[in-house]
Amino acid sequence: MAKRHAALFSRALHATILTSALAIGLSGHAAAADKWTSPQDAIGQLWSARMPLGARWTPQQCSNYNALPADVRAVVRNTGSGLVVPQVKQDRAVLTNGLRQMASSLLQYQLATAAAGQFYPPQVDGPFLMNAAYWAEYARSPHGNERNHLPAVNIAGLNLNQCPNLDNLGRQATMDLLNRTAGISNSLRWHCYANRFRTVGGAQIPLTGYVELTQAEYAGDNQYAYAASDGRVVYDYVNSRVYYTAAHYKQWKKSDFAPDQTGGYGCTPAGSCCDPFFEIIR
Repeated sequence: MAKRHAALFSRALHATILTSALAIGLSGHAAAADKWTSPQDAIGQLWSARMPLGARWTPQQCSNYNALPADVRAVVRNTGSGLVVPQVKQDRAVLTNGLRQMASSLLQYQLATAAAGQFYPPQVDGPFLMNAAYWAEYARSPHGNERNHLPAVNIAGLNLNQCPNLDNLGRQATMDLLNRTAGISNSLRWHCYANRFRTVGGAQIPLTGYVELTQAEYAGDNQYAYAASDGRVVYDYVNSRVYYTAAHYKQWKKSDFAPDQTGGYGCTPAGSCCDPFFEIIR
């Protein structure tokens, strides 16, 4: 009986090995590679999808807005840093599933709405259930825009004195209270949220009209293994614009798309890098 069991086990093991080998042979690899294999790869793919479609402008031109052709100036954002932000349409195939879903939701969001119950951005097609827990999990702190890698936003019309009392509330409780509060716009609600969570590591982040969110991707979806650590969506809650950095705010090299490792999100040597961000547009 023991010999029979051993023989059966041997045949089953052999069949399993053959099946695995066949699967590997047909697919070309044992496990699916991520859509974006690294921050450098992500940046290169996003650059390949930049507007205008079929554009021939190069990374060498990313630091001189005025020298760009007129059709290119029309589809980039100029910034106070001297670097330009390329635009990529939300329906381009290079975007990962979770990034496309988050960007599409924010681009459909109605910032002027003042009715209660309308604070959370809408559910759109994609891998995630975009409920209150989703936004509380992925929303982070305000983005200070210290190096002016994004355009300046006019927040003069947002009055923090109109915010409800958010003292000592966590993210979910803060968002839920803002969702219940009527009579203030969604722009102001996000400004109130940003003010509540502006202290990070003991330092206060300036309020700039931007709030950052972590890129949401399912690990099993083979999209971008660096999403949680390096993928950041930055939302302009005044003008409803969506920006994305694949390398956690690091500038990237004009020569090969590699993130520059200079501290403080700088660039060495000066002038050898492009803006960290891409804008995701409709």
